Amino acid sequence: DFTCSSLEKTKEAGEMVRSFVGGLELVINLLKSDSIEVLSNVCALIGCIALDEENLAVITDHNVVSMLSELANTMSYYDYLSYYPLGHTERKKRVALKTNVDGLRLHLAEAIARCCAYSKNRESFGEFGAVAPLVNFLTSTVDGVRQSTCRALYQLSRDPNNCITLHKQGVVQPLLKLMGSKDEAIQENAACCIRNIRLLALANERPDMVKPTTKERDILQF
Repeated sequence: DFTCSSLEKTKEAGEMVRSFVGGLELVINLLKSDSIEVLSNVCALIGCIALDEENLAVITDHNVVSMLSELANTMSYYDYLSYYPLGHTERKKRVALKTNVDGLRLHLAEAIARCCAYSKNRESFGEFGAVAPLVNFLTSTVDGVRQSTCRALYQLSRDPNNCITLHKQGVVQPLLKLMGSKDEAIQENAACCIRNIRLLALANERPDMVKPTTKERDILQF
């Protein structure tokens, strides 16, 4: 947390990170860890690193998209552990594990959202199967998880193929509920994601439509 906070506040953070030769590759390799705590902290760090475009380009070359996607696809296993921790029956340990899983969800979704900003990463996340698992993150009761997930889903929905996947996964109904959230960031990203899905549907219904009208961009009608 201290490292991320320092990177976000330092103006020369991007250049400072690049000065550590081989450091970015080492960070990405930590995504192979079996520790929930390590994975959570690494995802948080990747989210901070991705704020700098040059560093985002570097970690993209080091396969950050495929590795984050693989992690997203293993989250169901960690969810299982949080409810049925192997070798632990004590309530405190189970609650602690579930808290760690929520932390991993939050930082993973945030890392994916920020990595979408570079090149064709949005499309790549879809190709690596990261889109569908993220929809399950919306079931979390933690506002931070839902906020970062809505942000990631909105970024991913800017690719048409991802919109199709999201619609098939039934994301519209939970997003509609989240549009009533007291959190403005959740409201906005949920609404923008639904809008993108709706605009794609309109484009398919009207092949002659070159681009959405202002009214179609501002109003959601189902």
